[in-house]
Amino acid sequence: MTNGVGVAVNGGWQNQKFQFDIVDYAVFGAMLLLSALTGLYYGCRSRYCKTGEAPTLREYLTGSGNMKPFPVAMSLVASYISGVTILGTPAEIYNFGTQYWLIVVAIWISGIVVAIVYVPVFCKLQVNSSYEYLELRFNRYVRTLASVLFVLDEIMFLPILIYVPSLAFNQVTGIDIHLIGTIVCVVCIFYTVLGGLKAVVWTDTWQIIVMFLSVVVVVALGTSSLGGAAYVWERSSSRILISNFNPSPYERHTVFGVIIGGFIYWTSFNAVNQTMVQRYLSLPTENQAKMSVAIFTVGVSVFVSVCCFTGLIIYATYFDCDPLTAGRIRANDQLLPLFVMETVGHLRGVPGLFIAGVFGAALSSLSVILNSTSMVIYFIYFV
Repeated sequence: MTNGVGVAVNGGWQNQKFQFDIVDYAVFGAMLLLSALTGLYYGCRSRYCKTGEAPTLREYLTGSGNMKPFPVAMSLVASYISGVTILGTPAEIYNFGTQYWLIVVAIWISGIVVAIVYVPVFCKLQVNSSYEYLELRFNRYVRTLASVLFVLDEIMFLPILIYVPSLAFNQVTGIDIHLIGTIVCVVCIFYTVLGGLKAVVWTDTWQIIVMFLSVVVVVALGTSSLGGAAYVWERSSSRILISNFNPSPYERHTVFGVIIGGFIYWTSFNAVNQTMVQRYLSLPTENQAKMSVAIFTVGVSVFVSVCCFTGLIIYATYFDCDPLTAGRIRANDQLLPLFVMETVGHLRGVPGLFIAGVFGAALSSLSVILNSTSMVIYFIYFV
């Protein structure tokens, strides 16, 4: 069992000084409660406050095509920024340096290409899913194959989305991973099923605010505790790598690999993935869809950059005593929770805000996947 941070206990850590207290639990619980209430509100609003009838399929799955660019853009950001991103990116920078930070360049190039090439096509066709294009271009068998592959891919990704933040929660509270994972999944399914796309988008909107606030607070306090950004940069000089032009495919990160590979990945995800296309089509005009892509590109770039800088802060803190080597943590994904509890664990509510941000990221990605896969499955078997 684990509780707090400090010395290894059964492969985790324990600290008698800093522990997850009632304020932290309240902050985390408030995040789950607000998520559930958002779904309840939009579920009741669509059924009883307008016509007294159940919402149409179009309203449930695409918000009737009348959503606003900013909340949709925030939902796009939230759907990409998962708990894996928040916990994994700092660990990546901590262990292998800042070469990965060039992914921001790939994100910008991808955003431009998606807005100019792909968004106009889907907005003009007004298909229900991105895979309907394959039926129009080829045949129904190709569409079905692509749809099934998408569903399988998302289903296999779901356990990772929940496991990583559940592991972080376990490390600071001692609560069983499976218990907290089940609770979070139930809450997410509740508001996603009840409220449809509108609940997903608006929940994602305030969840991304919680996510960004949690990371920024940790970065600001962590930087301050070390004496400022200049000191962090100086202490982490051995991890600042941005010009590795080695063409070898065996290199972990190079300029070519990060920018070219990142562009291919981001374009495939942003351009044709159903989780993204569904939100593009929830907007009334092509220009608004392009605007949402622009806001999304800026938002993701900023968030990823903050996560990368967090990795430098962690390295500056533990540069002379690696927690993993010392046996204080079991995996690199536990670096950030350890840092949070040791650096700002004495500030009541801050650890709770951080965990709320990590789970907010998981919830936003999970809800989008549930909503999108249900739409794809529906149009495979019932249309």
